[in-house]
Amino acid sequence: MCAMDTITHALLGAAVAQLGFQQRIGRDASWMAAAAAVSPDLDVFVGPLITRLGGNGNNHLFEHRGLSHSLLLAPILAAAIAGGWWMIRRLVLRHRPPDDSASGPAPFWLIYVCTLLTLITHPLLDWCTPYGTELLAPLSGARYAIDVISIVDFLFTGILILGLVACFAARRLRPHMEPRSSLMLGRAGFVLALAYLGAGYVLHNEAVAEARARLPDSRIVRVDAYPALGTIFTWRAVVETDDAWTTMRLRPVAQSPSPPPRETARKQVSPWIDRARELPQVEDYEWFAMGRVRAAYREEGGLHFVEFGDMRYAPKLDSVESLWPLRVTFDAAGGVLKIEHLSAFRGRSRLTVVREAWENMVG
Repeated sequence: MCAMDTITHALLGAAVAQLGFQQRIGRDASWMAAAAAVSPDLDVFVGPLITRLGGNGNNHLFEHRGLSHSLLLAPILAAAIAGGWWMIRRLVLRHRPPDDSASGPAPFWLIYVCTLLTLITHPLLDWCTPYGTELLAPLSGARYAIDVISIVDFLFTGILILGLVACFAARRLRPHMEPRSSLMLGRAGFVLALAYLGAGYVLHNEAVAEARARLPDSRIVRVDAYPALGTIFTWRAVVETDDAWTTMRLRPVAQSPSPPPRETARKQVSPWIDRARELPQVEDYEWFAMGRVRAAYREEGGLHFVEFGDMRYAPKLDSVESLWPLRVTFDAAGGVLKIEHLSAFRGRSRLTVVREAWENMVG
């Protein structure tokens, strides 16, 4: 499980540096802005040391997009990074002339503002994806997501690359007009990236509306739409009704009168499901999935199996199967034999996985 990819976070941080910071601080602004933008994802490495050590086996659900992604703690983390950056600059500039692109040694406040803004782009961009981010930790453990862009989006990343390349080219080709031209190009690239996120928001709402329209006679509880990996032009719609879950593959920009590919699974009611939901591991899983969980029960060989599926992610956009389900196995007497995290990727070649991801994206 991952967040918005690290490369895109770094590119967005570097793009923010083009909005006046590179021009006033110097060449190192882009590199340090990129590093600051990526820094919250270090929780992947330090998480196991600080979260639920010796817990119930769900540590990996809590390690990522938690405290390090909090908007409340961003000013503190930014101060630490900016302080280190400022001291290094003072040591370096003491032994060599200031960067030609800067008017002099940059003040701490300017470095801090640059660091803070680029750092904040990380949780805000993650908030745009369906994965969920604890924006208000530690005051709240709630996960927030607006589902407007996938954890990997090639066009969004391409827009950021294009903007940075344009700024770099302006510095090389028109050095006498570098501050003004790179600032204008930086702003244009940043606005274009924001416009793409806005388009994702619009298409998300279109997908939700279309999914509702496809089930006009159902008693709908909730409708969600999640962008396909790599694009905002294809969506996975998840419709929960009183008695079923329905998933669809939708393309809002190319709506068709014919029914889209979809699957439906009836909701199951069982005391074994209720019993499984009382387990801490299942409670953690439902918190991680932000309540978008389908439960299924079956009995086999005297054992009772309850499987919970995170409905946000699936191997195929129109599938009711989860990409990473949680299975609880009970013995005949009701004792818990095993709780295991499964994966739809298990036993499948990388080529198969890549092909399915491509089919999800382009159809």
